[in-house]
Amino acid sequence: MFSKNENKTGLDKSTIQDYARKIGADGDGNMQYESEFEVPSGFGEIGAILVENEHHKEMYLKDIVLDGLPNGPVNVTCNSWLHSKHDNKQKRVFFTNKLYLPSQTPDGLKRYRAEELTILRGNGQGERKTYDRIYDYDVYNDLGDPDKKPELARPVLGGKQNPYPRRCRTGRPRCDTG
Repeated sequence: MFSKNENKTGLDKSTIQDYARKIGADGDGNMQYESEFEVPSGFGEIGAILVENEHHKEMYLKDIVLDGLPNGPVNVTCNSWLHSKHDNKQKRVFFTNKLYLPSQTPDGLKRYRAEELTILRGNGQGERKTYDRIYDYDVYNDLGDPDKKPELARPVLGGKQNPYPRRCRTGRPRCDTG
């Protein structure tokens, strides 16, 4: 976790790290984890949490509640799949539920938000991996079977002439004809 308040040098404050331990399940069968760490006085308000999944399988992370803080609990709504660090070494960042005006967003959070948007936008290159969270769009011309017979080609969708419907980019190669 890291603070939204940077020190006087303008640098991000150090993160506080700990491992979560499984403590059981709730009535719906959702696993619950717990972690204990000490937040130094003067750390500032918590703005985001970095999470790394050490399991070998993906897991669904519903929410994180930081309890025992001087200003009360901090809730972080995740509602996201978290892939194993063995598949994707990049830690996930989840922001607290507090909304900031753009002019009031702390510099440390601006940087993490910008990085998160870059990850989500993708660069339009390469084949997607199962752990990718890219939401860029691509055209597709593989409806019908244009490689078998040109008469079986259908219009290219997602381009300038037919912008909709469109699909998320898969990275699959396009048909040769079309």
